[in-house]
Amino acid sequence: MVSINKNILYPLEFEFLSKEDYMNKKEIEPTVLFFPNPVVLVTSQGVESKPNIITIAWTGVVNSRPPMIGISIQPIRHSHGLIRQSGEFGVNIPNRDLLRAIDYCGFVSGKNTDKFAATGLTPVLARKIRAPLIKECPVNLECVLRHFITLGMHDLFIGEIVSIYVDEQVLDDKGKLDSSLLNPVVYFSQPTDYWSKGERVGIRGFTKGEYRR
Repeated sequence: MVSINKNILYPLEFEFLSKEDYMNKKEIEPTVLFFPNPVVLVTSQGVESKPNIITIAWTGVVNSRPPMIGISIQPIRHSHGLIRQSGEFGVNIPNRDLLRAIDYCGFVSGKNTDKFAATGLTPVLARKIRAPLIKECPVNLECVLRHFITLGMHDLFIGEIVSIYVDEQVLDDKGKLDSSLLNPVVYFSQPTDYWSKGERVGIRGFTKGEYRR
């Protein structure tokens, strides 16, 4: 174990936890124990391919000006190649009503499956990117790829948000987004389940017959 020189690292007075204070906490192996994670449906389309949807929970804002969002995808996933080829992608924020589609699009590969047809989701033309957006999602972001970083098991795609579309039903009387009307879904990696507004709404993989409440 690395020893800590408190005088060097902490020149000011700090109260360090005693050994007894640590008894209520257990150190565990480093893993992706970060939560909650927003769930999004990412759309992409290659030059000569059908549009695809992939469910992503490894996502988040990475810059404010210009507005940028990051999504992490494994190289083996079909969407990975489509986004690298096209240099753009759509980020569609679903609500709880789309839970079955959320789970399905995270497990089934779009290489041989039309996920729009399989889920009944409606593709709509975007204005600034080739990939379609998803009509049923209350919020849609058009993103242009600005940075690509190889990390390890996943690669990070950083896209600049070039357009945003919001359903009028989730806007307040001043035209601002009302988060209370979104009913979004978040994901917990341990255990692997979905939550919405403080309620557990499903477990990852329930569309494969493992659903329980």
